[in-house]
Amino acid sequence: MKVTRDQIVDRAYELLREAGLSSLSMRRVALDLGVQPGALYYHVANKQELLAVVAARILKGLPGVAMDPREAAGDFRSALLQVRDGAEVVSFVQAYRPDLLVPTHALRRLFTGKYDERRAEWAARTVVHYVLGFVAEEQNHAELVRAGIVEEDPAHSGDSDEAFAFGIDAILSGLS
Repeated sequence: MKVTRDQIVDRAYELLREAGLSSLSMRRVALDLGVQPGALYYHVANKQELLAVVAARILKGLPGVAMDPREAAGDFRSALLQVRDGAEVVSFVQAYRPDLLVPTHALRRLFTGKYDERRAEWAARTVVHYVLGFVAEEQNHAELVRAGIVEEDPAHSGDSDEAFAFGIDAILSGLS
């Protein structure tokens, strides 16, 4: 059976959504597609490249231009929350291939009129790091609840949106 790059990325994305990053391996993708692992390497050089492509898929729906940094941060968070371990995957790719990720570029443009190029980059990275960290904590907590390691805390359930908004507003106030 021949396999395409799109099939590989689709299956990797679905595995991530279904079972999380710990279940995503080249071997597992190949097994699910009914091919030998070596068949994947014709289309993706290694797992790091596969993660980069999957991260791009996670962020695919983000608008290239947001009206303001707060809106861009909220859109970024929403995209990450759609995929199990989305923040972990995107965080890895942010370190591995930062040139690939839309949020940093879009945010940099939003800060360019306010700061010189270098400071606009730093402001964008600050917002990206906040979003990645916030969502990673949300997703890690959800995994711990799913595994029965911790219980859902009714006192704090439902206030994530408010907490996120408070944090992003504090960061943006500090940047102004």
